[in-house]
Amino acid sequence: MNGPLTFRRSRKSLVSVSIVSLAALTVCIHVPPVRAEAACAKLSEVEIVQLLNRWRVEFASGDPARLSALYADDAALTTSKGNLQNGAEEIRSFYKDLLAKHPMISIKPSSLTSDCGVATVSGPVVYRLSGERKGTRTLLGGIYSMEYALRGDRWWIVRHFLAADPRSAAKPIGSAASNTSLPQ
Repeated sequence: MNGPLTFRRSRKSLVSVSIVSLAALTVCIHVPPVRAEAACAKLSEVEIVQLLNRWRVEFASGDPARLSALYADDAALTTSKGNLQNGAEEIRSFYKDLLAKHPMISIKPSSLTSDCGVATVSGPVVYRLSGERKGTRTLLGGIYSMEYALRGDRWWIVRHFLAADPRSAAKPIGSAASNTSLPQ
């Protein structure tokens, strides 16, 4: 009786080893690479506001080169009149014209979203620009939206929309306004 018992144990061991090997092989095949998960970076609301604050600091510096350095080489900036600046160089030129008017800005984040490698912030904005006459200011109010993308190890502005129109303190946002606006 030792013969059949030995065969049963051997066959049972062989089946067990085969099942364990097959399970290990299946695990190896179906385990996603660790790098794929690491590439999906999401920002917290605090981190998105920090990106916006960095933009504010560079805007306040008055240096169009520093400000445009926050934008990706293929970024797009669109104004309320539908004018499109493509690429960091055109965006730098836009800011050169705008910053020459010594603007002061009030910008608030009201919507913050983040997904895998992208983040968006939007909300109301008010620009105060030097007026035509000495000592005067023009108010531009409206909305903005900035989309950031993670490229390599850095977050870049890839799309930026500015909707602003002139107004006085008596005219709320959304009312008809005169012709003065952001540089084209």
